[in-house]
Amino acid sequence: MRAWSAARHCSVIGAAHRRQSKPCQDASQVCQISPDLQLLLVSDGHGGSRYRLSDVGSRLACLAAEQAVVAVASALSLKDEQGWRQQLERELPAAIEQRWLRAIEEHWSSQAEAAEASFSSSLYGCTLGMVLLTPQWWGCTGIGDWDLVAIQAGGEASLVNQEQLAQASGEATLSLCQSHALSAWTARAQLHPHPSETALVLCTDGIRKSCATDADFLQLCLQMLEIEGEALAQGLKEITAQGSGDDVSVAIAQRSVPANIQRSASLASLGVAAAVLGAGLWWWWLKPSDPLTLEIQQLCGHPERIEASLKQRRQQFQALLSSPAKARELLDHPQRDPLGALIARSAPATQSALEVCPALEQALRAQWKAAGETQEPSRAPARP
Repeated sequence: MRAWSAARHCSVIGAAHRRQSKPCQDASQVCQISPDLQLLLVSDGHGGSRYRLSDVGSRLACLAAEQAVVAVASALSLKDEQGWRQQLERELPAAIEQRWLRAIEEHWSSQAEAAEASFSSSLYGCTLGMVLLTPQWWGCTGIGDWDLVAIQAGGEASLVNQEQLAQASGEATLSLCQSHALSAWTARAQLHPHPSETALVLCTDGIRKSCATDADFLQLCLQMLEIEGEALAQGLKEITAQGSGDDVSVAIAQRSVPANIQRSASLASLGVAAAVLGAGLWWWWLKPSDPLTLEIQQLCGHPERIEASLKQRRQQFQALLSSPAKARELLDHPQRDPLGALIARSAPATQSALEVCPALEQALRAQWKAAGETQEPSRAPARP
């Protein structure tokens, strides 16, 4: 059976975080544990004042996962598929959490504020998605709102692992900082013997949130198989700039590129534009002629994300309310900040009608009403 190869990863700071001079809270990693075992990792820090060290938390989560897998691989044969299945469901999650807690406690002890403030794992809160790859099987586990896409040799892509919370809204997600959420790893654990997949694409949630539909997200994952290095980083920068504004990370492993990726069909069916990024490599992303139209489609297509997206811009609502003239720059160059242009277009002083779905219209009105509020938003973990 052909071995996995061409593994690569990339993390890019989100457009929103660049504007706010915040660090990238995502982390990603590809590890060669042994000649026949590879590991893909992505982690997404929660951000916000309550989780202000989550950029450190995400990096340490990847390190803890690598160390835990190395320890298991030294004692457990890759041929013992049942043993690895149990590891993915129970033992590995506990081992990763213990290693992560030790690492963040050590980091906290080196901080000046530790002398006056008590330690809390929430400060480092983050998600973690991981995929183990062998020639005979692949498996995955993790916690939080990461996504895993499997791609067959014929080019068929499917979402094979995603977070499903029974009671959650907005940006709620499970977190590595929740010790009582260990049972949630079991629901995400999978082991696939004799895999038929030609590629696996592991992503933090910012990539999927940047796409108007899941079909667009799957098409994007297909196109990512063809590029790497700086071209991949540049493509991810476009994704966050044109989409969610969130930090984005991806880790990819593949046996080959599907032979029949339909580039022309993709252009016709998705309405995407292409741009050349170095060395003749093509990067495709959703880019309609009107950035506001895409922004509205993205938000109205995922109404559960509207409130959290707008809360991140409370300062912008306040600034536009105080100085309406600032809206002109946003409206003249909507491609630079589509969500900001949408907010400017929705301002009470604007006379032109804005056609949006009822959920978005209601949320915009609520934010304008609360424009005086200055509380910093944060992405709170949901209770399992």
